[in-house]
Amino acid sequence: MAGESLSSLELAEAVSLAVRPVVAHDALRLMGNNPDGAGHTLFSFWHNFEDEFGREFMRSYLAGNDPCLPADLMRQSMPAGLVGTGHGRRDRLTRQLFDAHGVGGELRVLLRDAHGVWGSLALLRSAGGRGFDRTDATRVLALAPVLISALRQYVRSGPVRPVAPDMAPGVFVVDADGNVTGATPMAAWWAERLREQHPASWVDALVAGMAAQTRRLLRHPAAPAPVMHGPAARFGRWISTEGQLLDPGGAVAVLVRAVPPRQLLGSLGVWYGITARERQVIEHLLDGAAAKQIARHLEVSLHTVHDHLKSVYRKLGVTGRAELLAALNA
Repeated sequence: MAGESLSSLELAEAVSLAVRPVVAHDALRLMGNNPDGAGHTLFSFWHNFEDEFGREFMRSYLAGNDPCLPADLMRQSMPAGLVGTGHGRRDRLTRQLFDAHGVGGELRVLLRDAHGVWGSLALLRSAGGRGFDRTDATRVLALAPVLISALRQYVRSGPVRPVAPDMAPGVFVVDADGNVTGATPMAAWWAERLREQHPASWVDALVAGMAAQTRRLLRHPAAPAPVMHGPAARFGRWISTEGQLLDPGGAVAVLVRAVPPRQLLGSLGVWYGITARERQVIEHLLDGAAAKQIARHLEVSLHTVHDHLKSVYRKLGVTGRAELLAALNA
């Protein structure tokens, strides 16, 4: 399922074909998260989604209007939910969205193991058919280890050293109604790269949804800006989108750029299994420290530092310090 030669749409179809004998469905969406608790959506695969429905879903999900967000499912004994079947505001909004696009129901499960939540799988059925039930949820949850493995294989199939151009950041300006009112030339360039892997409406929804998420999360001055990362397997280099409020009226700047080194280290760490100690060594490398200096900082032997570095090189498939720093865009 995670072959390097398959496009995003082909991968989505492959996952759907693998899941269909277990639980029948008409459409499928597989989403990946950083399992370290940050919850940034890294990538997603969509199969048989109507374009307009996918766009509206993304806007609603990122704006926090979805009734089965990861935090909701984490509170349940079984991390699965039948989307839109409750009686709250978010359920009503979702039911309206489903009714407008002929969706009968959605089953969503978290892909979770001892390391955290790696993503979610959503199965949809058209209106008029049989709804999903708890038995379906149990069957899909049994597939979680295989799907987590597929997500990890996909991320790790990408180039560690960037193969896409190192371009300047781009900025979109989004008004309070979710309309893009301005974009720098580099923002247009980034949008074209995104559209090479997603429908045009998905990219529009990503920008509008990130703006809505920014307004929701930054109501409190101490709240961190929302950030999402996209892997090199998708874009040729790791990229990030980040929202920042421009004014109290709701205008938001959405920044798209290559992931900064220390943020990238966090994402690579969880997907490639880099330990906390190994990460400390890399952070000192990013500061320009030599191996002897790192040993003094961490109060360990020089031999131990070299062992950590060898482990990191092996995990990331790089040949040495220079290639490691190049992989981190440093």
